[in-house]
Amino acid sequence: MNDIKKHIIAGFGVALIVALPVWLECNNLFCGLWACIAGVIAGVVKEWCDNNTEFNEWSWADLGWTCVGSLAAALLIILMHYAKG
Repeated sequence: MNDIKKHIIAGFGVALIVALPVWLECNNLFCGLWACIAGVIAGVVKEWCDNNTEFNEWSWADLGWTCVGSLAAALLIILMHYAKG
């Protein structure tokens, strides 16, 4: 699996793990926002760790793909919110 797919899946997974339980409990539309924030934080932490590891560096592209995954999870939560009514 290439690096882009790994970052998208990681962002999606982190966002769902953080936001989905909250959404299931309270059915709040703002859980989509929490999903995005969680994915961005996870991406920044991962890139910060990469930057502080020997023979590795910060990658804005990797951070961007992680954010794309978290945005996809946020959109899924928003769609579920409106589908549930």
